[in-house]
Amino acid sequence: MAQNRHVHISNDLRRHIKRGTYAPGTPIPAESALMEQYRASRPTVRIALAQIENEGLLIRIHGRGNFVRHQPGIVTYDTASHVADGCAAMDTALQVSVSKRTTKAKDDVAAILGVPVGSVLTEYRYQGHYLTDPYSLALIYVPHAVAVLEAPTHCATPTGEDIREALSRAGVHVVETRTRVVSRLPSQEETKTLAIGAGAPLMEIRRVSVDAESRVVELARIVLPGFSAEAVFTESTRTRELEAA
Repeated sequence: MAQNRHVHISNDLRRHIKRGTYAPGTPIPAESALMEQYRASRPTVRIALAQIENEGLLIRIHGRGNFVRHQPGIVTYDTASHVADGCAAMDTALQVSVSKRTTKAKDDVAAILGVPVGSVLTEYRYQGHYLTDPYSLALIYVPHAVAVLEAPTHCATPTGEDIREALSRAGVHVVETRTRVVSRLPSQEETKTLAIGAGAPLMEIRRVSVDAESRVVELARIVLPGFSAEAVFTESTRTRELEAA
């Protein structure tokens, strides 16, 4: 049974969190208190804490302890969503900050954008928070040769669809968007930015938008915690095709 003690501890803590014994935003007992409560070693307690952290129930704050994570529900990335719809549907507890900087295309980004390495780009960084907790991260790249856009100041969406709207207003029209979704573990930087465990799965959405000349006008890399995210792909069939069928 000793080797399963961390399972017992994680199950018990999970039950207390879901019942509200430990409310969102509040700390759970310190490791030393949990060791005494469960008569377990520090490594065993840490394994249990890591497990529920990876499930998205805890946030570890260095020097302060472990806090119950706020639960925003499922984060949905819908390929059929529009900015206006997203703004109307956004939870008021969700805040998105946007910053931009001029940078140069590195190998991987340059290859996707189809531009020479070192080409000048604008990087837009969307950082989402649900109440006080990190929620999402999106990095969006637009070549200066395509357009130089201002960062949105009103109702920015966590996944940055408003950049495509801004491109359209600037006369750059997207005719096709290719979306790729992968599941992976976070980098060390992502564990800090999103306040997740090293073993928590991520859903990375890579969105590439092209114009009528097959020029890539936008690359978006959207990172969401896998424990609270889903992707929805909507395909529309033309009326004429339906009639032919």
